[in-house]
Amino acid sequence: MNVPFGLERSIKLGVGVINEDRFLAIMHKSSLGVDPMARLAWVAGKLGMPEAMLNVLASRIADADIVQFGYEGGVAGVYKVYLEFPADVRAVRVAGAARAARDVLVHLAVKWRALAPHEAAISRYVWPAEARGVAAIDARLAGQANRESPSGQAARAIVEHARYRCEDDRIFFLDVSEDGSPRRSFDVNVYAAGLAVHEVEPALRGLARAYGLDSEMERMLMRLGPVSLGHISGGRARHGQDFATLYFGVTGRKGTGREHS
Repeated sequence: MNVPFGLERSIKLGVGVINEDRFLAIMHKSSLGVDPMARLAWVAGKLGMPEAMLNVLASRIADADIVQFGYEGGVAGVYKVYLEFPADVRAVRVAGAARAARDVLVHLAVKWRALAPHEAAISRYVWPAEARGVAAIDARLAGQANRESPSGQAARAIVEHARYRCEDDRIFFLDVSEDGSPRRSFDVNVYAAGLAVHEVEPALRGLARAYGLDSEMERMLMRLGPVSLGHISGGRARHGQDFATLYFGVTGRKGTGREHS
């Protein structure tokens, strides 16, 4: 596509499982040209996106400012496209997040496997009115859904560390749900705290112990220690198991120099 984008890597962890073959390519909608839906349809065709999923994106692309293209390798081999609506977030911030008593849809995502498009899913990432500010986020993570989960405990520890490094309202919590599945998860963004991965080692080591990934975590920490920590997601995955994903080190890229055809 030959456009600038941000590249964010991530690592997904679960019981006995670690997947490092993941990324998000993040770009402003204007990078898709004068007809962003046409360019998005071209990408969708290349990746085998089901037509029903393309229609979901078409219904909301006019409201979006950011488009993200994601890939998760390994056994799943999942493609992902996210629409992001930062203008709605800004409107709530201007009004005063604590006073704006409404949930905000931040991302609308479609996810599918090219080899099994009938399993495509729609995910919604919502900024809840009752989870704004560190105290409210901690209460949400300490709730029944996450209290005993390794990912919830790790996220609470990371938020506690981050709260002393940035303004209270710069730590950003999202509820994540997936249509037609029991997935219930969260995403906590702590980029504003400026933390390096090694600064939250105790939380990550606890997560590794719970998942049986001590040696894998040791290697990961050696490699990623100084990299900036972005966000942690976790909770209950589509098949009911606890998971955690660490996002880190977003960097700007200039594109490949190859035009689409």
